[in-house]
Amino acid sequence: MIRILADTHGDAERINAAIGGAGQLLDVARGFNADDADIDCLIVGCRRQCPREMLELLREIERKMPWVPVILVTDRGRSVARLPNRMRVFALVRFADLQTQLQPRIETARRTAALWHLAEAVRRSTLPPALRRALVRSLRQAGSGPFRNVAELANAVRCAPVTLFQQFRQAAAEPATLNRLLGALVILRAHQLRDLGLDWKAVGARLGFHRSTLNRKARTWPGCTLTELERIGADQLVAAFVTEYVGPLLR
Repeated sequence: MIRILADTHGDAERINAAIGGAGQLLDVARGFNADDADIDCLIVGCRRQCPREMLELLREIERKMPWVPVILVTDRGRSVARLPNRMRVFALVRFADLQTQLQPRIETARRTAALWHLAEAVRRSTLPPALRRALVRSLRQAGSGPFRNVAELANAVRCAPVTLFQQFRQAAAEPATLNRLLGALVILRAHQLRDLGLDWKAVGARLGFHRSTLNRKARTWPGCTLTELERIGADQLVAAFVTEYVGPLLR
């Protein structure tokens, strides 16, 4: 569910109109309750300094649902500094660009939220503790900067790479490997960045890979070139990732 929080009712309605009325408006005065727990993307319209009530509600959402991506809609020249320090802004859209930029940002944000939900499912699983920590970390970080290899991930969770290799091999279905899972997360993030308008050279620079390396990873999973990858829908790509890599671990 897309929820919208704005300085004024008029701005909230304008944002909602830009996405075809698919969102629901949050009432700052009412606060946050269990009915709002199905948020998978929050759009914040803020032209000026956020009112205290809005800041408090944003902090509560950040505390209870840190996986929810926040898209800030604001005027040109405004800063995201008006948001709480801990509130991670996933994307910024100007009011003047609502019709062309907001919907693509939402689609990308929803994919990021899907990975956070997968991370939560892994966290609650009965997988070995070291592997569980590593998978949760990799899924949560994939939407910003995915891990490049197992050694990097192992260092982040303070575990020996061989332990992660062994535990993944015991838990996963062939031919999946932890290296392939991390490579698939790189491709998911690369697909997101391409959707946001970056060319493949810029995508590679953002992720720390040459285009040729990204192309090789795409041929490994999902089994296509980068040009062909562009024609795959985001939902289809995430579903394939779950089927091939996450689903077997949770069964």
